[in-house]
Amino acid sequence: MQDQVLGGRYRLVRQLGEGGMGQVWEAQDETLGRPVAVKVISLLTGGGSRGDEARARFLREARITAQLQHPNIVTIHDLGETGVGNERVPFLVMELVRGEGLDTMLRRGVVTLADAARWGAQIGDALADAHDAGIMHRDIKPSNILITPSRAVKVLDFGIARAADPYGTADRLTQTGFIVGTPPYMAPEQARGFPEPGSDLYALGCLLFELITGRLPFQAPDTVGYLTAHLTQEPPTPSSVSPDIPPAWDDLVLTLLRKEPDKRYPNAAALAQALRQLDRTHAVGPSRVSPQTESRAALLARLATAMQAAHDVTATRIALRLRATRLGQADDEAPPLIAGAAEGLAGIPPTGPASRERSTPRAPNAKTKREVALSTTTGITTATSRPEDVPFLRTTSGCIFGTLVGIVIFVGVIALIEVLLGNGSR
Repeated sequence: MQDQVLGGRYRLVRQLGEGGMGQVWEAQDETLGRPVAVKVISLLTGGGSRGDEARARFLREARITAQLQHPNIVTIHDLGETGVGNERVPFLVMELVRGEGLDTMLRRGVVTLADAARWGAQIGDALADAHDAGIMHRDIKPSNILITPSRAVKVLDFGIARAADPYGTADRLTQTGFIVGTPPYMAPEQARGFPEPGSDLYALGCLLFELITGRLPFQAPDTVGYLTAHLTQEPPTPSSVSPDIPPAWDDLVLTLLRKEPDKRYPNAAALAQALRQLDRTHAVGPSRVSPQTESRAALLARLATAMQAAHDVTATRIALRLRATRLGQADDEAPPLIAGAAEGLAGIPPTGPASRERSTPRAPNAKTKREVALSTTTGITTATSRPEDVPFLRTTSGCIFGTLVGIVIFVGVIALIEVLLGNGSR
């Protein structure tokens, strides 16, 4: 179909995807000179008189859906049919959204609790606008959610699942067994053939469960298994699948997955508000971290602790050495400013003239002694040190040089840790 012109206006450029209903193409609107997306509903090709009825109903439903104007809903620009006679195929022309499908992002495992809350709230906003207009989505799932480069949500295919049902004549299923929706995300009442706005909230609950845990609430080998699970089984709590999930997330998701629609959130707007509150109070860190990233982060954290311990010990020894120099127990003189800085790093009280005046007088030849107490987190216990016993560089200049080298190494290691952890979180 490449280079084919639909409706005398939309030239197909390249195929973007294909699903059960048909294909999605990038096209060029030759009248307005802009790129658009064209969805060709090949599912409704042919079918005789029944096919004619189904295509007419699809176009009616699509015109209603095209009235939706919301920043989180992909806008429909135009619709029509291509082909002749019994081979006519309906198509939709939509805004071309640059972004990535949520299904693709889920396969990479990069969704955080914060993103799940924000994107869920935006999906809730889109559902609220559609429900107010009397339109249900009926097929909320990751592949119908696009995330733009600015991290905003765009919901695709509002009402298309219902409109593209080649056998449907009302809101309930017919005896043909054609199911409107996707079984892993389908509400119990929708599986019975009686969808309502709360069915979209249930599907969003399944989607949120998958975002924050990496798996669906129910596991089944086939369509019948999924429908049976939705109708009869209670979902697990998200925290039982991923222990780092806060209790507030458990409450929100399980409320959405209640079997009875009237026990879920009263409407999509209330859900969006709850998700934004959750984002402000409970959205923390990556919801799913690979074992490799987790073990690397733990290793680097231990390295940082060890470096901090080494820094504390070094600073203490330098301070003691410089203090000894200032007290006349070394041959060279230490500048008071440098000595004070080293004592500050080590956490040792100053020994300037004012402090010496307040201290107890010492005999001229008395040995100075300092009790050194470091944090127990470094594994170093309180010890008694004498200046002449410090096994460090024996000159003040050596102490200062060693300090500078240690600081440079310490800062470099910490910067490396931050870079590696940042790459790991992505």
